[in-house]
Amino acid sequence: MSGLIGVHELMWRNGSMEARGMIMHNGVYGSFGIDGDADDVDNACEGYMEGYVNGPAAYLSGGMVDFAGNTYWTERSFLGRVLDNYNGSVYIIQGMQDWNVDPHMAFPIHQQVADAGIEIKTLAGQWAHDYPDRVSGHSSQGVGRGAEAYPYTLRWDWADEMLYWFDWYLKGEGAAPVLGVEMQDNRGGWRFESTWPSEDTQYLALEVDTLNPTSGSMIPAATSSITFSYGPFENDTYIAGMPTIHISATPHTTNNGHIFIEMTDDAGIHLGHAVMDLRFHAGGRDGVATIPAFSTVVAEMEFMPLDVFLAAGESIHFTVTQTGEDYVPSPAASGDYSINWAASTLTLPLVERSCDDLFQVAMIEYGESAGRIC
Repeated sequence: MSGLIGVHELMWRNGSMEARGMIMHNGVYGSFGIDGDADDVDNACEGYMEGYVNGPAAYLSGGMVDFAGNTYWTERSFLGRVLDNYNGSVYIIQGMQDWNVDPHMAFPIHQQVADAGIEIKTLAGQWAHDYPDRVSGHSSQGVGRGAEAYPYTLRWDWADEMLYWFDWYLKGEGAAPVLGVEMQDNRGGWRFESTWPSEDTQYLALEVDTLNPTSGSMIPAATSSITFSYGPFENDTYIAGMPTIHISATPHTTNNGHIFIEMTDDAGIHLGHAVMDLRFHAGGRDGVATIPAFSTVVAEMEFMPLDVFLAAGESIHFTVTQTGEDYVPSPAASGDYSINWAASTLTLPLVERSCDDLFQVAMIEYGESAGRIC
């Protein structure tokens, strides 16, 4: 539940660090072992001390700083070893609005685990860093962060699901669970997919210059922003997966620049976001030390996993800034840059679903069953 595929992966996204990144391992995880008794000194192990160096180093580089025998981050990266060695089952429970453990810890991990021959199921709802049945947490979610899906976010049956799962895999009792993904869209509808993104996803590619961006340059000023829109959609539409936007960018200095993009609906409600340090323009955790000034790169940005329902007639809107959410650009990623929108592409993962594809979930305090009404 809100599981990690790695410690560096938790705090960094395409070289971009969350504000707590440098101190998360020592300041948060390390503090779990401190309770005021004589055994506290045992927490000062070699790995704990190494964290004080590797946190700031990762902030400066954006990457895993794996060199000269320093394997601090790779030792704490778990997914590869699971795929290579694990002989068991996996049940992922993930909040699609989790501010702490972002949903890229679950997707596309679900399919990667399945491809490795490991039996897997995922329960993914529009809650944050919380339990699936915690009223106090779900009811306090804000606009664009799960509020539109409440109270249908509450899964009173999740403990029964766990018992069903463990009875089968640990005791060999009952029937084999149905594997796949139970996914909730941002307005509350639950549906079952054999995998996610689904196999019948259609990818709509758009040249960004046709969407009328308001500018082709970005400066570090907090007020600097570029906007563009797509729509309206002719039919009810699901954007379900990880939209991508490949941006042709040319840094003007060796401080190569940082990009944050937010997707919103017609009411300005947050739908999703993407972030990147331009030194990591190819994505992932392997960047370059610097990009020569006035050299053009294609920033292959991928949005955090999202499952969004849009009614016919609605549009989506994008705002490009230097940074957003709680991401902190490295000192090496704070310069200005220009963008060639004619060489930039937005790709949306779309699926066609109807009310017949939705299912109702158990609702204790809100009637016997409920779900988003089409």
